[in-house]
Amino acid sequence: MSILSMDYETEITSDSLDEIDTMWSRTTQKAPLDSDVAVIILKIHHPAFTGSTKSFDTKIWGKTMTEWVSLAFDKCPILEIETTPQADVLETIRPYLTEHSYTAVFYADTPLFRRKMFLTCLDFVKSRGMNVCRFERGYIFRTDYVRTAERLYSASQPNFEGLQDFLVVCDMDTLSQAQAVLKKRILDFHLKNGVQFIDANWTSVDADVIIGENTVIYPQNVLQGKTIIGNNVVLQVGNTIIDSAIGNNSNIMHSVIINSKITENSKIEPFSYINKGIVKN
Repeated sequence: MSILSMDYETEITSDSLDEIDTMWSRTTQKAPLDSDVAVIILKIHHPAFTGSTKSFDTKIWGKTMTEWVSLAFDKCPILEIETTPQADVLETIRPYLTEHSYTAVFYADTPLFRRKMFLTCLDFVKSRGMNVCRFERGYIFRTDYVRTAERLYSASQPNFEGLQDFLVVCDMDTLSQAQAVLKKRILDFHLKNGVQFIDANWTSVDADVIIGENTVIYPQNVLQGKTIIGNNVVLQVGNTIIDSAIGNNSNIMHSVIINSKITENSKIEPFSYINKGIVKN
């Protein structure tokens, strides 16, 4: 189970979302609210990010910003388009329209955007029969409208001001803010599943890491990639575990484990370095 599929509670502060409870009741019907929506993610590079990696490919806890945004759209068909801030949105997306009734356009620089917010935006548009609605960082269109519209006439924008979901990561400061929020979401998920962090501030867990129940993680542990930690495991201070599996009831002490498998009930002594290995009890 990947934690990336999980949703978290969104604090709604805008009066424009008074009917959110009604929206959630509608999403429980047989046809999902987003069953007739195609999604386009626009990827814009921000020059504050230097080096060979473009801003939308910058990784946060093991996932690129584009990948974080795409999680909000569940099973919707998604198309990614690299573009510029000056590009006309209608002209950019028009060649890629599908037969879906609605086309949602959001940006790859909002990695805090979540599925609950996407469904809230979608319900806002559908319940009002709107052809187009502009949000703080995106649009939802009726697809037939986009096919013929010459420009975006009076694109409405509901007041979602200040919500984390629309934070634009455009420089190192906003990247740091997004990292902190996403780290908390990841750790909160594991806490709810019975994982104990002795000091969460000194623990690093990537987005796709799976951790079993009753596991205890001490400070200065770094868990990266497709790592799986079993049940009742104790990770003592100072481990780095990358793309590895740790069996149930194991005790790992101040070691580096990469692309390896540690079987159940194992004890790894301090300062071990295991790369592409299998350790049996």
